[in-house]
Amino acid sequence: MKSIKIAIIASLVYAAACCQSSSVVDEKTGRASGAKSDGETGFYFDDMARYLGGFELPKDSKLNQYTQNAEYQEHKAAMVKFWGKVQKYSIEPISAWRDNTLARDAKATVCRNDRAAVYPLCGADVINLYTLCPNASEYIMVALEKAGDIPHPEKANQRYFRSLRATRQVMFNIADRNYFSSTHMRSNLVRNEDVPGIAPVLLAFTSGLGWRIVDMEKIYLSPEGNIVALEDPKLDFKPRGIRIWFRTAADNRLRSLTYIEQYLNAASAEKSYPLHKLLSQKKGGFMLFKAASYVMHNPAMTAVRDMFMAVPDVVVQDDSGFRYLELKSNFDVNVYGYYRTPVYLGDAFFRNYAPQPELAALYAQKNPANLSFNFGYGILRRPRRSNIMVAYRRQS
Repeated sequence: MKSIKIAIIASLVYAAACCQSSSVVDEKTGRASGAKSDGETGFYFDDMARYLGGFELPKDSKLNQYTQNAEYQEHKAAMVKFWGKVQKYSIEPISAWRDNTLARDAKATVCRNDRAAVYPLCGADVINLYTLCPNASEYIMVALEKAGDIPHPEKANQRYFRSLRATRQVMFNIADRNYFSSTHMRSNLVRNEDVPGIAPVLLAFTSGLGWRIVDMEKIYLSPEGNIVALEDPKLDFKPRGIRIWFRTAADNRLRSLTYIEQYLNAASAEKSYPLHKLLSQKKGGFMLFKAASYVMHNPAMTAVRDMFMAVPDVVVQDDSGFRYLELKSNFDVNVYGYYRTPVYLGDAFFRNYAPQPELAALYAQKNPANLSFNFGYGILRRPRRSNIMVAYRRQS
């Protein structure tokens, strides 16, 4: 994850970008090679990612004039602290675990460069998805929260910066616990009128991951399950979302991150529904579950569980993802960290909450070492102890 370290260690100065390959960064503009410019706001999304992430902008950026006020300087200082914590407590230890454990597993390649990485029930957590699987051909995230939009800072006022502060509180969940609080997302994103939805958080996170943004577009899923740019926002196609096109210094392929806003129920898992059709096109890739509220354990979600389980050849998850008994029917499962019982999340999640004695027995038998980082709900245990399962589909 060299590009991530460059972005952090450079003390948020633009000089870091100049060290990247010219195939990724246009030498004349300092933006992503091929980045879209609208002539009015400049290279809007590449610059906006840095603006939201708290990074220095190119000197000719049309967003620079909106970074001089005290409110933005407060945001920038807070994001410096955020990235320092995320780097130290999540990105670095997870990257080391990935390289020393997953990358050395002789059974299979966990993250293939010709397959998609899919993350259901994700919130805006692209940081863990990309850290665990940096080589995927594309990234697909599915969650309930609205994709939202990114207002131009020229409209900024005191209310805008209050909204930006609220969005920052959601981002801080990743630094503090390495998963998103549903309560924070509802209060600070869903009801946020000036910096709305998941899109601003995703774009902010891409800057710290070392991504160079080529373009960002609103999308919908066609009846055939294809991802299509939404040219007319008045058209009522669903499900909807956003797509970010990017390159990195380590990989100059033009790749995409697609976020799909979708309430998951039996109807969304129908074979005729666009989401099901899209996922059917992505079989054989990587799937991540983390802090998933044990939704896949709920009998009412059987159709949704079956839809997602048919997709990956490799699953990386904590115990809140697929139930171990259902997973092991078609996958070989390795375990890491600590598990005895699930973490109780309160009455609101009671219908999903159930022990997994077979998983507890496997952990007792294998007795793996504790993880050196927080993952999922492990931070809620006392003492803090997280678990990860890595499952490989058995090939017939």
